[in-house]
Amino acid sequence: MIYIMTLSGNLLLIIVVRINPKLQTPMYFFLSNLSIIDICFSSTIVPKILMNTVVMDRSISPLGCAVQMYFHLALGSTECIILAVMSYDRFAAICRPLHYTTIMSKMLCASLAACSWIMGFMNSAIHVVLTFQFPYCKSHHVNHFFCEMPPFFRLSC
Repeated sequence: MIYIMTLSGNLLLIIVVRINPKLQTPMYFFLSNLSIIDICFSSTIVPKILMNTVVMDRSISPLGCAVQMYFHLALGSTECIILAVMSYDRFAAICRPLHYTTIMSKMLCASLAACSWIMGFMNSAIHVVLTFQFPYCKSHHVNHFFCEMPPFFRLSC
């Protein structure tokens, strides 16, 4: 139920920002990006957890685990970078109010958002590839709700 509410709330925000011309500002553009990240972020983990509660087999393939870890890390780091970009937007709005529209042009906003997504996904690729390069001395069984790096660190030699 909470998952459906999360999806609905974020979709509603995205739709309202797209429909209302008064909300076509950089801050709402970045909020829409955050909503997209939130939809994808919750969709990387919650469906598998819901399936694990219904099905008795709670295992995940190594490839499935790597994909889940990749998207979880990518969206998490993208969210952090977008939040930093949003803080720059607020800095420009507060400290340079007369130059704000010149500083935060549509081109710059799109570039900042695109760079945030690219950097987040590249960072995640590096971390996941290096995590799955570790030699594992113990069992390959990860006793955790979803695939993330710390349990793999404990399993490695």
